[in-house]
Amino acid sequence: MSEFDFGARRGSEFRHRGFWALFAERHPEERARLARRGPWFWQRGLPDFALVLSMYVAPAQNHAGVFFGRNEKFGATDVWARLRPFQPAIEGRLKLRPEQSCQGLGINSLWRVNCFAEDNWPAMADWLVTECSRFERAVTEVLGSDGS
Repeated sequence: MSEFDFGARRGSEFRHRGFWALFAERHPEERARLARRGPWFWQRGLPDFALVLSMYVAPAQNHAGVFFGRNEKFGATDVWARLRPFQPAIEGRLKLRPEQSCQGLGINSLWRVNCFAEDNWPAMADWLVTECSRFERAVTEVLGSDGS
């Protein structure tokens, strides 16, 4: 399957455990920041702000992405209401192109990629961590290091 052969495949056919194992192997520093993990996502905690950044794969939609998630145990609730006043400033720092975002996910970034092509997995894992770090820097710059 070529990089651009996005044939109709179901997400259930994706080897989630294999991808996230590779992710953890390539980015062992993410384990210490782990807030929650599921078959589709890995959440990095931002305890100073009671936020989590969700890194996810959506194989059926042919993309991977990052957005501010919800995690009650971590205190990441009412995220949209809390971030809405800061959205223009955060997005201004991220400088995302319109095709990089998905409507309805708030502040988010996605990469259209064939998730089923396992030779794409290292680049996907690296992109998720890099993009998540960009989001974290933007939030820290806008909200300040004290979380207020």
